[in-house]
This record gives sequence, structure tokens and C-alpha cells, in this order.
Amino acid sequence: MYEAADETQHVYGVALVVIILSAAAIYAFGYVRAVMHRANRDYKTTKAALPGLRKGFWSAWWRAVKRGTVVLLLLFAVVYGWLHASKNADATPAPSPSPTPSHSRR
Repeated sequence: MYEAADETQHVYGVALVVIILSAAAIYAFGYVRAVMHRANRDYKTTKAALPGLRKGFWSAWWRAVKRGTVVLLLLFAVVYGWLHASKNADATPAPSPSPTPSHSRR
């Protein structure tokens, strides 16, 4: 049977396991709580910065659209000028040689 010393050792072992598990649970809770607070702080920071980020996005978007429009118009003008120049070059007849005075051979 159990003696008093064995029973005390058993109680100390159970108490040690309970303390270790409690400490692990408290550590895990603290870690999860810190992660939650960090995520909440990041969320609030991002939410506060969102109007500025949207404004930056839309200004960059419209700047790109304007530049793209200018590039397309220039490309259209170059192609139109090239096609118009080649069309006029084909329609213009080649000049005929001018008559030269004949030299009399003596």
C-alpha cells in the first residue's frame, strides 16, 4: 500500500503538472492576446491610412490614363501621317524628262 511519503510525492507530482499546464495555458493566452492586439492595431492603422492610399491610387491611375491617351494619340498621328504620305506618293506621277535642245551634228 501507499505510505505517507509516496502520497506526498504523488500530490507534488500532480501539483507540478497542474502548475506547468497552467503556466503553459497562461503563456498561450498571453501570446494569442498579444497577436490579437497587434492585428487590431495594424487594422486601425491601415483603416486610418486608407483614404490617403485611395487618393494615391486614383491619382496614379489617372496620370497613367492621361499618359496612355497622349501616347495613343501620338501613335495615331504618326500612323495617319505615314499612310497619308504613302498614299500621296503613289498618286503623284513621276515627272517626265524635260525636252532638251537638239544639237546639230555637223
